[in-house]
Amino acid sequence: MTHNFITNAPQRRLKSRIQTLLQNSQELKFLVGFFYFSGWQELYQALKERDDLALKILVGLDTDLR
Repeated sequence: MTHNFITNAPQRRLKSRIQTLLQNSQELKFLVGFFYFSGWQELYQALKERDDLALKILVGLDTDLR
């Protein structure tokens, strides 16, 4: 099993890295301290095209209530 951790490296944007992973993965797992629907909306189109993708998100205590 290979683990790839995404950090705030200045040479890569998080959105583009996640979009690449969405296109080339069968399962993605995220461990995040917070979750906002504004970020989800940024990835919605790519997610909509992948009905075979397993997506798991473990969120801390700070979430949107929408």
